[in-house]
Amino acid sequence: MPPHLPTAAPPATTTALPLQNRPGGRHQPTAPAQHGPTTSRVTSPEGPAIRRRRGCPHGRTADDLLGVPVAGYTPLEVLRRRGCQNVYRAKTPGGGHAALKTTCLDADPNALARARNEVLGLRQTATHPLVADLVGHGNHDGLHYLATAWQRGVSLHQLLEHLDRSMTAWSPTGAEVFTRLALALCHALDGLHHHGVVHGDLSPRNILAGHGTTITLIDLDSCARTGDPDPALRRGATIMYAAPECLAPRPRPVPGPTADQYSTAAILYRVLQQRHHLPHATRRATVREFQLTRPPRLLTGWPATTWPGLAAVLHQALHPDSEHRHPTTGDFTSHLRAALALARSGATP
Repeated sequence: MPPHLPTAAPPATTTALPLQNRPGGRHQPTAPAQHGPTTSRVTSPEGPAIRRRRGCPHGRTADDLLGVPVAGYTPLEVLRRRGCQNVYRAKTPGGGHAALKTTCLDADPNALARARNEVLGLRQTATHPLVADLVGHGNHDGLHYLATAWQRGVSLHQLLEHLDRSMTAWSPTGAEVFTRLALALCHALDGLHHHGVVHGDLSPRNILAGHGTTITLIDLDSCARTGDPDPALRRGATIMYAAPECLAPRPRPVPGPTADQYSTAAILYRVLQQRHHLPHATRRATVREFQLTRPPRLLTGWPATTWPGLAAVLHQALHPDSEHRHPTTGDFTSHLRAALALARSGATP
């Protein structure tokens, strides 16, 4: 059974993942809605400055679909705008809710290829309980659409601000939250790999923390599938979490399970230390140079004192050479569990 994340409201000085009183579900919007086909330069603390289209250049905006059925799925709320691709909370034909992702059929061919790659990845993981279920897909009125079962919860990215406040000083609850989060994420990832799928672009934005239960992995458009990895696909990469091989000059190798391992370790380091394991940069080439020439930052403060063996486990997962990381996700999980179990009781910085 996967570890469960706590749901009880914590005292002000401690932490639990604050899910039980948070509204909504998959891809909670984190900024006011933007309208129109303009573009803007956006700098994210979790990734590079990017050029983000506010509307489809082919004449359709995200809001145009609100209330208009797409193969029976009726968009109710825009959750994410990304040029020709949008994500909605939608009403299903049966009256329930689904996450609906639409991609304009006139979009860049690679955007459509990634949308279809996600369908194939979801099909392959159909029996994985920690990946959102595919409930519908196809083409409709100039759009490719993909619908997945609605997952209540919030993204790990949205929880980082809360976790940052909680992880600055040692507390029993904070240590427990991190332990459960780390093992839940590894459990979900190990299951994904056992289904023959590598996520390929793991970051806090595509990890959902559910209602006091488990982690759900979403956004598999950059996944690699055993037996049919599609080496020509131009995959996405969130540069401060991507493995070096995912930032290499094109043509890049197809990401393997150890690429997800690297991303997981980078995420866990970010949660623990409120900063990245490498100096922040906005260019792929700069981040890759840091990865290849600089060791990851050392764990400091109470995490280093509480879990003396944790740094070695994370640093091996963050090795720039995939051959020197933990052999499998299961090995990484076992070593991580052992390091977290050897906590020094009552340790403080």
